[in-house]
Amino acid sequence: MDLMDRWPAIEDLRRTASRRAPHVAWEYLESGTGLETGVSANRDAFKAVRMTPRFFIDAGEPDTTTELFGRTWDAPFGVAPVGVQSLMWPGAEKMLARAARASGIPYTLSTVSGEEIEAVAPEAGENFWFQLYTPRNPNMRADLMDRAWAAGARVMTVTVDVPAASRRERQRKAGVGMPPRMTPAMIARVMMRPAWLAATLTRGIPNVANLLRYASKDDLANFGAFVGKELTTAVTPELFADIRKRWDGKLMVKGIMDPQDARRAVELGADGIWVSNHGARQIDFVKPAIDALPEVVEAAGGHAKVVMDSGVRDGHDIARAVARGADFVFLGRAMMYGVIAGGETGARHAMTLLREELANVMTQLGCPRLSDLPGRLA
Repeated sequence: MDLMDRWPAIEDLRRTASRRAPHVAWEYLESGTGLETGVSANRDAFKAVRMTPRFFIDAGEPDTTTELFGRTWDAPFGVAPVGVQSLMWPGAEKMLARAARASGIPYTLSTVSGEEIEAVAPEAGENFWFQLYTPRNPNMRADLMDRAWAAGARVMTVTVDVPAASRRERQRKAGVGMPPRMTPAMIARVMMRPAWLAATLTRGIPNVANLLRYASKDDLANFGAFVGKELTTAVTPELFADIRKRWDGKLMVKGIMDPQDARRAVELGADGIWVSNHGARQIDFVKPAIDALPEVVEAAGGHAKVVMDSGVRDGHDIARAVARGADFVFLGRAMMYGVIAGGETGARHAMTLLREELANVMTQLGCPRLSDLPGRLA
């Protein structure tokens, strides 16, 4: 069966993925915080963005390429950093990295990845980006940055929207932890997902591989607490200035929702501003990211690129985000649906599907170029 027949839309990938991922992994991916109204609010806000088609225009084969940080990308979207992707599907980091490289889009590796920087970076090649959760320990922070640079990352984003761990009740009920706690209930649920179990037995129990080297060998039982303590840090202007001084590549700030913070980021030397509410996983009643986007774009004033994530699910949403001012769009959950549903093949299919959806929307709206999209806002 052709992949387009099997998975004609991202939602079809999602349904397949829900049947392949074990309960703990699925709850980790899908959960928000609190009552999870923020997750649906992100989606509802995208649905509220309406656009008007224009005719007597031959859009032909729309040009989806775009320039960002000195590179021309095949499409204006990339893979957002998602923690411990290998929990959701064994080997997901490398699969997504290879798929992104083949698709001509960036892949962003999380600090809390299930694979080490040095293992994933070669799979993405020049499309490799790194996301930094800022450790409290300055030596750990410096080493992570040096490792990312040595591995080939020339774009790094500093996540600022996790000053404290959020209470993700759905994850707690599911028993999410790193490494996963193998309770009788957990084992029973995992046994219901034989493909995931077989792949995990081959690769080993997922963990936050990037950070294992920094933990005390005598205290690995408390590794989860160590990670939580180190990576929940308020990023002050002084701390960001230190990071800016050390990092020679392009530097972005992820988690910006307020125009004042956008202006401050520019003043501190950020090359890019990443509008995000962390997929509504930190605050339940947070403003939708797509609603925050236009004011942040205005505040940046062209002095920094503006990208966004949170609530983006398909090519229609990518078009909406670009129309509202985003230079680039990142997807986390949607990319994971692809790799869970079909491994690297599923990941490539998701990326192809997103690009084809975007191109079709551009044709329908009468937009030969991405720069035409803002003119179609209703």
